[in-house]
Amino acid sequence: MANILNDRIFWKKALKIALPIAIQNALISSFSLVDTVFVSRLGDVSLSAVGMCSQWSFLMNLVIFGICSATGVFVSQYWGIKDTKRIHKTFGIALTVGIIVSFVFAAFAFFAPQLVIGMFNKDKAVIAEGSKYLVTISFLYPAFAVDDIINSVLRSCGKPRLPMISSAVTTAANVFLDYCLIFGKFGFPKMGVKGAALATVISAWLGIITVLSISFKQKNIIITKFSNVFRYSVSDVKVFFSKATPVILNESLWGLGVFICNLVFANMGYEYYAAISILKTLENLTFVFFVGLSAACSVLIGNSVGAGDIKRGIDDSKRFIIIVPIVSAIVGIVSIILRAPLVNLFDLGENLSELTLSSAKTLILIYSITMPSRMLGFIFIVGILRSGGNTFAAAKFDLSSIWLSSLPAVLISAYVLKLPFLVCFTVMYVFEDVLKLILCIPHYRSLKWIKPVTDEGKKALEVFINE
Repeated sequence: MANILNDRIFWKKALKIALPIAIQNALISSFSLVDTVFVSRLGDVSLSAVGMCSQWSFLMNLVIFGICSATGVFVSQYWGIKDTKRIHKTFGIALTVGIIVSFVFAAFAFFAPQLVIGMFNKDKAVIAEGSKYLVTISFLYPAFAVDDIINSVLRSCGKPRLPMISSAVTTAANVFLDYCLIFGKFGFPKMGVKGAALATVISAWLGIITVLSISFKQKNIIITKFSNVFRYSVSDVKVFFSKATPVILNESLWGLGVFICNLVFANMGYEYYAAISILKTLENLTFVFFVGLSAACSVLIGNSVGAGDIKRGIDDSKRFIIIVPIVSAIVGIVSIILRAPLVNLFDLGENLSELTLSSAKTLILIYSITMPSRMLGFIFIVGILRSGGNTFAAAKFDLSSIWLSSLPAVLISAYVLKLPFLVCFTVMYVFEDVLKLILCIPHYRSLKWIKPVTDEGKKALEVFINE
């Protein structure tokens, strides 16, 4: 283990990518933390309603994440051979698809908010509060899609600092506007949950203005002629979707499975869902380490495979398989130790029930204990299999884990065995993680996950296999 980790080139490249992305996601998570802390002062109903709205955003985010993941597969391998022409075409296709998807989700949120919230809970107060938030937050969706795709291209080209700067601006703006618009400070109207949504929307669009302004000044990879980005052919689209379709379906259907699990939990009681909202906020904070690691893993492996350095790609994958469980165990232990003060942070206004608070503490304990297995499965799917080019296997293993194992187990636990909420939640994690690792590990060892999209990579793989 010591020998494979003792590689200065690896650490220099990995940290250069991972640290800015980890910092960026820490800022984004702080953004979410501030929202949740402020909204929690409005009580269980408001916190639960916003959490349920976030699930609709979560489902859209996963579809966009699928588009970004597919974009990263191509861009990282094209960047390995510095093929900017194909990078720009990939960027244009991803933007087109991402904007269309965001408008579909925004339309449902704006025109049918009660229908969306009603899937989670039938409480009239929750539906009314959630609808106010969802109508406003719908204007965020196109901004999120554009921002995420731009960030994906920049990261895959080894430029993660600009997204970090943009997130810093977004977070600072959101903290200030949240305080002003939720509670009516500094002459702003007191808008409650609607103010939280409006603050998020304004901040997100400000982030895009920031990243585009700096990009124009730097003349980086995303700045080129309009025709270079959007004049792509049918064959270009077919090539993109040959890799993108499994990833987009993977994220969409995986997200739908989690969405259904959350519907089950939400209908067990809005106080339980308020506890899940607290967990999700803290989960985002701990997840920053693994977003950075997975991005570094994707870029390093993708660049190596695309450039034809197959051995380097395999060695780097082994390093991440060792690093991720170690980091997750450390983060999990710290989360367990600090879970009580972290949860109490959300009850500064003393408006949350004891059931919400005690459930949140137990959920953090469950999440922390299962973190090493969950993060190892995550790095296999997102960091290794996809970046190696085998998006189909990644989708197959990810979807099998949720649809053939985790979701059926949750439904049986909740509606057949009538088990308590906390047991059902634990079942969701355990049944997904175990099957995912059983499927991923043998496939990884077979090296069938290496599927280059460049000619250089394909030729090198042939030579590597024959040696």
